[in-house]
Amino acid sequence: MPSRTQDQGIGREALRRLVAENYPVIARSLLRPLLHLLSTSREACSGDIDKFMIMVVVAIRTTEHESFASFTPAQLISGDLPVFPTLGTNVRSIADSTGTPKETVRRKVGELIEAGWISRQANELRFTALAYRDLDGARVAIEDLAISNFQVVADLARRRLASSPDH
Repeated sequence: MPSRTQDQGIGREALRRLVAENYPVIARSLLRPLLHLLSTSREACSGDIDKFMIMVVVAIRTTEHESFASFTPAQLISGDLPVFPTLGTNVRSIADSTGTPKETVRRKVGELIEAGWISRQANELRFTALAYRDLDGARVAIEDLAISNFQVVADLARRRLASSPDH
């Protein structure tokens, strides 16, 4: 299903060019929420941004599971589902996808398991309800980043469409 911007004649590549051409104008609006996300994430992980990257990889595999979208945020926070469904990931996959040495990932995963944020079942790492609750500030920062970026790009697209000869 095409997105609204595609319906209006602005595809992904056109949007990419539009953002690149206007980067000096919009950079501040893009970078501030990104910095907020990184700062919030680092703080949530006691100063260790690598732990947050590990959690993001585990979260991606969790959100890719078909049943994840069927849960409400309240169900995820409640703890009724202590360990979330996942397509699964392991230390090697995390190391490969983040470019972090495997031994570093192994050590940090051990710390995240000890903190209760990750559960290991066989060779599979799973996201927990405790992590979902404890990382609430980072999740809100991700949502704010998405909203902010959407608003910036939508405004650029609107201005482009308004200035096109067809309007």
